[in-house]
Amino acid sequence: MTKVDLKKNKKRQDILDSAYELFTTKGFSSTTILNIALNAGVGKGTFYLYFDSKEAVRDELIVIKASQILTTAVNEMETHIGSIRNVGVADRFIYVADYILNYLSQDLTLLRFVSKNLSWGLFLNTKADEENDDVINFKDFISLLIEKDHIKLKNPDILIYTLIEMVNSTCYSVLIHQDPVSFDEYKPYLYHCIRLLINDAVEA
Repeated sequence: MTKVDLKKNKKRQDILDSAYELFTTKGFSSTTILNIALNAGVGKGTFYLYFDSKEAVRDELIVIKASQILTTAVNEMETHIGSIRNVGVADRFIYVADYILNYLSQDLTLLRFVSKNLSWGLFLNTKADEENDDVINFKDFISLLIEKDHIKLKNPDILIYTLIEMVNSTCYSVLIHQDPVSFDEYKPYLYHCIRLLINDAVEA
């Protein structure tokens, strides 16, 4: 990579870092492109060399942040239970989900940012996947689990969508507001439902 490429990458990362700081302090709607540019130490015109809009920055940040947590969770899962043959798809997914939720419970700023803006489409159709080699999405993760267990799932896209929405929507309220119950109280119900959904989707 040339010095020019390194400089471009740094500017792009500075813009992302600036936007995340402002989105999580001022709020997305109160943050302007000029705010992001000035906070990053670049001109407004430079911003547009890398992103079309602040929505594009937000979407990329969500994918990157969520992917970083997912990647760490998957690595932890592989370290602890990856070589155990009798651990199925449901147990592996629950391990990863539990890691992610515990992680987010310790970083409520990140939880609020990711959960408020998380959507199914961001994991399947985003430029961030193309521009970040390290990005892993939930569909890739489920596909990896399926390949390892040599199984087939009925309607895998519907299953993945349901799992994402279940974890995202329900745990936002539980983790942040402890409503209707605490996270520890809610976990058994959530993971039981996840297990039922995955086991029901496995083709005989």
